Amino acid sequence: MMIHKKFNKSGLTTPPLKAIVALAALVIVVFTISFDASSITDSSNSSSLDLSSVSPRDLLEYQIHSNKDRLSKHIPNSPHHEEVSSTEKAKFEADSAIALISFGKEAANGTLLEQCILSLRRRGEFDGKVMVITDAPRERYEGEFDENVIILKAKEEDILYDHFTAPAMKYKRFKTLLIDYMDDVPELDPIEWIYYLDIDILVGAPFITMAKALNKKYYIRQRFGTPSVYMFKDPNPEKFSLNSGFIVLNRRTSDQCLDTWRNAIDIHPHSGFDQASINHVIENENSNHCKMVGLDVEDYLTYPNGDDELIHVIFEKHFSPLIHIFNSCFAQKVSPEVMEKFVADVLDLNDSEREEHKYGKSVIHPSTAKWSR
Repeated sequence: MMIHKKFNKSGLTTPPLKAIVALAALVIVVFTISFDASSITDSSNSSSLDLSSVSPRDLLEYQIHSNKDRLSKHIPNSPHHEEVSSTEKAKFEADSAIALISFGKEAANGTLLEQCILSLRRRGEFDGKVMVITDAPRERYEGEFDENVIILKAKEEDILYDHFTAPAMKYKRFKTLLIDYMDDVPELDPIEWIYYLDIDILVGAPFITMAKALNKKYYIRQRFGTPSVYMFKDPNPEKFSLNSGFIVLNRRTSDQCLDTWRNAIDIHPHSGFDQASINHVIENENSNHCKMVGLDVEDYLTYPNGDDELIHVIFEKHFSPLIHIFNSCFAQKVSPEVMEKFVADVLDLNDSEREEHKYGKSVIHPSTAKWSR
């Protein structure tokens, strides 16, 4: 039998197939290790996170095997961004305010409120008025915020209104009192539009660009004559229609809707969810003369679902306008190490702020508890 040898152009015999495969495997391993190290510790980017406390092997597995289509189910490739002039921003902040509520010992002992406001100021680039209703002692937040953050003590009669089976409902009821409290503050008289946020939401992109995009799609600021309230659609549509973690209100017309919503909460004292009362308002929309408008979530609001998705965001640096993560069923899937690093990145903390370990740890509701501050 004649054996044919293969020669390259230089006249040398071609290496055996097994040798080629072995060499290729070695090159892949070396490249993978180098890629992993440069991804984790990019010294050229001072804002990148040191992920040494997260297993390098896990991160490497993520880089090689993760399915980005699956990860993008909750985390968008890029949030909405529109160019906004300084004049437009100033006008928006002159007639718009952010409203927050912070109640209970867990909130007072934690830093959810501080995180939310810091994200508004930094990534959210919102410098306007922020109204906070709280039952915490006044000294709790003294010197904590800038002069545009107005801390209001909850009225005793509202706190004492406690006819609910679920203790948290008396606090959620304050969402329906936002305009009433705002009316008591002369400094807030110029405010026409109110944007309510749950304090376990982080703002990851300029707030005005999201508000502008929502207004363009839903004509929010053109419906002055219609009593309306705007909320994102609930992530559990089979059970609830809308989610009250984010609400848009008009100072002059939405009070009718809030009164209707509060009445629905009061007549259903055994419900543990304010979404149930929202369903009631929607079902009786015609008789209530109130429009509860559902906003498509799209990529405005995300619910990161586990370590993989947060690591994805840490690497890609793409933050949604609103990130609803703490005190939710999603939070139990996130390890404390990854959570703290993620929050530090969203808040754009400097090195000394990161070393304080002040942010990123939160008490999770007992029913879904996995870790706590």
